[in-house]
Amino acid sequence: MLSKRIVAISADKAFSKRRSAGLQAAGGMVECVASPDDLAKGEIGADLVVVHMLENGAAMTAAVAARIKKEGSLIVVIAASSLEQVVYAMKIPRVTAVLVADEMTQASLAAVASRALYGDVFGLEKIVPWGVKVYSHLVGDYQEKSVAIAAVADFAQAMGVRRKYRESVEQCLDEMLMNALYDAPVDSAGKQMFADVPTKTRISLRMEQKAIVQYACDGNMFAMSVRDSFGALKGETVVKYLDKCLHAAQQIDRKAGGAGLGLYIISSSSTQFLVNLYPGVATEAICTFDLNAPKVQLKEFGIFSERIDAAGRLAAGPSRLHGGGGAGGRTTGSTEAVGPSSRGLMVALGAAILFICALIAIVAYPRWVEKPKGALAITTTPPGATIEIDGRAVGASGQAPLAVHDLIVGQKYKVTARLPGFEPGEAIVEPAKNQDAPVAITLKALSPVVTIDSDPRGATVVIAGVERGVTPVTLTDLTPGADAVVTLRRTGYGDEQMTVHAPPAGEHVSVSRALSMASKFGSLRLESDPPGADVYEDDHLIAGKPTPIAEEIVESGKPIRITMKLTGYQPDTRTVTIAAGDSKTIKATLKPGGAVSVNVNVPEAKWSVDGSKTCVDLDSGASCSLADGRYKVTVSSRSPHVDEKYDVEIKGAEVTRDVKLGVVEVDGPDVEMRLPGAPHVRQAAMSEGRHVVIVVNTRTNEQARRAITVSAATPTRVGLK
Repeated sequence: MLSKRIVAISADKAFSKRRSAGLQAAGGMVECVASPDDLAKGEIGADLVVVHMLENGAAMTAAVAARIKKEGSLIVVIAASSLEQVVYAMKIPRVTAVLVADEMTQASLAAVASRALYGDVFGLEKIVPWGVKVYSHLVGDYQEKSVAIAAVADFAQAMGVRRKYRESVEQCLDEMLMNALYDAPVDSAGKQMFADVPTKTRISLRMEQKAIVQYACDGNMFAMSVRDSFGALKGETVVKYLDKCLHAAQQIDRKAGGAGLGLYIISSSSTQFLVNLYPGVATEAICTFDLNAPKVQLKEFGIFSERIDAAGRLAAGPSRLHGGGGAGGRTTGSTEAVGPSSRGLMVALGAAILFICALIAIVAYPRWVEKPKGALAITTTPPGATIEIDGRAVGASGQAPLAVHDLIVGQKYKVTARLPGFEPGEAIVEPAKNQDAPVAITLKALSPVVTIDSDPRGATVVIAGVERGVTPVTLTDLTPGADAVVTLRRTGYGDEQMTVHAPPAGEHVSVSRALSMASKFGSLRLESDPPGADVYEDDHLIAGKPTPIAEEIVESGKPIRITMKLTGYQPDTRTVTIAAGDSKTIKATLKPGGAVSVNVNVPEAKWSVDGSKTCVDLDSGASCSLADGRYKVTVSSRSPHVDEKYDVEIKGAEVTRDVKLGVVEVDGPDVEMRLPGAPHVRQAAMSEGRHVVIVVNTRTNEQARRAITVSAATPTRVGLK
């Protein structure tokens, strides 16, 4: 089942445990060690080695790389995002990928390990989650490159990608396409086809083998890839270019045939940058962008080799470079010499040419003969519409028909009538010979469009006693030019009434009204640090509204208990009273911990937490906030006598303790129980189960020890007999 052997090296035990699950998910049998010294001497016979490279761990990583078997790969995990550290690690032989520990998940580690172990790497569908649609474009020249970048940018904007990420997406795609179009193409001898071509000349040339652009977005991640059909790029070349950009005196240049600048820009502008290699067949560059990250940082870099493409799905034909339509265009590739044709072949070709000419004459003859002409007589209801025939304006309809002449009889024409405030009307007609064919088009009036909004939003819109929706709402059934009385209603606010004038048919108008708070209400702004806490108002959850809550309408002049709860933190409870029409902000700084609540079936009992100043004499069902730890809860009462203790442990959540007590009563007027701390007790409540009590006759001083079984269901009586 686990067919691959993986060795994971890390001195961090917690990190090793989390990493081991991700590697097992990739189908590997994982051996975790704290140091290379814990492995057997000599060659490391593993298919994959993962090294957590802590500070000053480069030498250890290099030593491990030297011991890996020939077919094995090495993945390095670094502490924090740093392009310089990534490049430094990639320069170590056998390293195929570098990940950043603080952003690494089990799923991301499993994905990288699978690419290194199995070599099935090409295709953007292996990067995005299942079900996310992947879009594609083919790009063969400079103009198609511009069209593809514009299409990807429009897609990113439609998906709600913020401007700073859209700029990074466009910049990276431009660089990847420049590399695929002008750096990747090579001829049969392996020479770059654009190496000696001036930059200005390049944009007029195109490749027969087009680059493939893929892109997708799931709302959290934007991913894209560019694949060429040459496979000329080498992994060591990528690392060399990046190292030069980081350390050379002349760091970045753009020489003819150079791809260094593009690789550096992509690495600095994306979250994940992967290069897939299939020598002589294809190269694919993939970059992704974490749309939820506060800033763009490289979290994953890798160079992988394809080992699965046995069917040749990535292979393309020989390289051919075509000119842009003028002198200077050239074709590079294998061609065959054409030998002299035989006389018979020449005769056959001549006959074929004559036959084709005859066919052309037969087809063209009707065009040389003038066809009969007809006319149309066009009317519209209402009149005044602009008339188009096959998209060409020919006039306007009036009370009398619009005559349009010189139309070919028997040919179909599309007549379109357009009038402001009405839907376009269409008719397909054929003119008749020697007469005006009548065409009557009835136009359908458009509705006016009215958008009604309020501040705050969420008000119910009422027209003529009928609820029409909640603001913002768009109405399309009002009478053009008519007035409508609109009432806005929202809990906590006074009704707002206004008159809305509907615009002419086909036009749009927007109206908005600010709502005034009702006299018996106020508003609360609720915030917590950290945010995301559930809010309870008098123990009732405000559903679907975690903090921060911009506005919560509450009844004025009445004490309201507000509780904010967040897993891992102590609940924050406070009581607030707000004046009519007033607004108040409640901000709670939540402390790590949880809470405890105790339910007791004896109404007179109170409960306290030993050592706490706030959890004292609380009623049954009450809750009290506590830091994480172990505590002793005391349940007590004077009548009936209760003195019970329970252990509770808080671990970032609320703990509820249900206490069931049974009533114990003495049997007789002169009989008492003597309990610890209470020598004169006639009625007590004890926890269910076996107890031993001392019973005393206060008149004769006779006493006895009695074993009793206490049940919460029925009272227990105890006496001297």
